[in-house]
Amino acid sequence: MKSIFTLLFITFLLTPLQAQEKVYTVDNLPKVHLQNRMQYVCNPTGILSQAVCDSIDAMLYALEQQTGIETVVAVVPSIGEESCFDFCHQLLNKWGVGKKDKDNGLAILLVTDQRCIQFYTGYGLESVLPDAICKRIQTRYMIPYLKDGNWDAGMLAGLKATCQRLDGSMENDSVSEPEGSGSNDMIIAIICFIAFGIGVASMLHGIRAVVPNVASTNCKGVAADLFQM
Repeated sequence: MKSIFTLLFITFLLTPLQAQEKVYTVDNLPKVHLQNRMQYVCNPTGILSQAVCDSIDAMLYALEQQTGIETVVAVVPSIGEESCFDFCHQLLNKWGVGKKDKDNGLAILLVTDQRCIQFYTGYGLESVLPDAICKRIQTRYMIPYLKDGNWDAGMLAGLKATCQRLDGSMENDSVSEPEGSGSNDMIIAIICFIAFGIGVASMLHGIRAVVPNVASTNCKGVAADLFQM
């Protein structure tokens, strides 16, 4: 009897530790949206409250009915050494998120041990949800809560803003830039002006100049490290 009691006590102590240490992959993550088309949030360890999951599910269902845009949200404690970007990419592709003919899927991932929030879109959403908008949503609506560990408030506010952006109901959308974005635009403009000047000067003087490319990015690479916000 004593040995049985000891075994049960040890099991009781180790169970929560094992749950905390579980590393999620796209393969072992519960495929909630494939099992129930009205469920969009995968929250296997209960990081989000059920009330928040229900609210997000309702918002994303309404968004899909109105626009055809399909979104999945995954909230997990750990994905091991894998990057949020790669995990989110796999999630979008392996779950088949979005309409095939429109490539309009969106995956949003929160990993609490990496303190990372990642957006990954299909190419069909690039025009309406580019990287600047994703970053704005993260910075203005999510990071203020997520950096303090308030996962419920951060995810709810971020998903609400995302839905408003995608269904066209976001107010003052053109002026809701995060602080500092104007200076970034100014820097880019200065770089482009200098590059243009170099190009003109090279043409006039018959000198071939090599100007570094300023590559545009899309929403697929937008992630925020919550420690740095």
